Amino acid sequence: MPDIFISYRRDDTSGYAGRLYDQISARFGADHVFMDVADIGPGSDFVEVIEQQVGTCDALIALIGKNWLTLKDDQNRPRLGNADDFVSVEILAALKRKVEVIPVLVGGAKMPRHQELPESLQQLSRHQALEISDTRFVRDTQDLIAALEKAAGVAAPTSPGRSWSRPRITGAILGIGLVAALGFWGWEKWQHRQNNSGMQAASGITATQASAPTPSTPSKAVASADISGNWKAVLQKNGSTFNALFMFEVSGDKLLGKVIYPTGEAGILNGAISNGRFSFITRHTPQFAEQEATITVDGRISGNEIEIVMHDDSGFAKGVAHRVAQDVTPAVSTH
Repeated sequence: MPDIFISYRRDDTSGYAGRLYDQISARFGADHVFMDVADIGPGSDFVEVIEQQVGTCDALIALIGKNWLTLKDDQNRPRLGNADDFVSVEILAALKRKVEVIPVLVGGAKMPRHQELPESLQQLSRHQALEISDTRFVRDTQDLIAALEKAAGVAAPTSPGRSWSRPRITGAILGIGLVAALGFWGWEKWQHRQNNSGMQAASGITATQASAPTPSTPSKAVASADISGNWKAVLQKNGSTFNALFMFEVSGDKLLGKVIYPTGEAGILNGAISNGRFSFITRHTPQFAEQEATITVDGRISGNEIEIVMHDDSGFAKGVAHRVAQDVTPAVSTH
């Protein structure tokens, strides 16, 4: 399996990095996907540590958002190209060591032109970029995974089954912005990352399942999952708990229906479901608000419940949904 390094800037693409980690580690395994540089020890030469870590990878994903090129430091200097900038050091190390570099454009970002990049990173402009759209996130991510497989000479899996593994920090290096990413995603088990059994439990995987080979075909429960009907989710966001009602209708690989939020209801757009996972977006103007809100929803079907992750401009919400027989009016309660 190839080793993959995800390079991202906390202030620009931390949310996308977490979502991509889930998808990519489900294909290649958590031990083969690295995110950032959180654990560089005191007194260590961070440039040397990053170069060593990136040098052991087969591919580096450079996540580029709308602010990636223009963000400045506390002295109003461009971060990109600065010798103390982690992202610049990561990408430069990959370019120097001839690691496969794939620019991934998210949030509507455009690929920077050659003349817009600092001289040290201008070679990046010659690398073919891949765009991941909010409305086609799952499908575009599969294209990225296919590109990684091709670059590393890895055969595509006979089974596209997925699991939601949680990140595990390997070695001394893994990423600036980790605290923010954890805050968004609620990865409470991160601090116990060296405890493999804890990770397996957090992912719903038993020790027997962890040691067993990947089945050549999806399990019947995942392959035939039909979530048509009503589901009530209890979600956590920024210290508050709220409910949302999902009214699903499955048609082949398409997911239709609507969502009732505490702030109003919205129809499901660009809904796709496959191999026990789904994604869609909704758009509605919340009560007492003037601007339309776009919410991206990802779900993993696990038996009689669904793990839900929502993302909008204000951050992330996470929770679990269970099937209900009747409509339930969503409500908000603050802890």
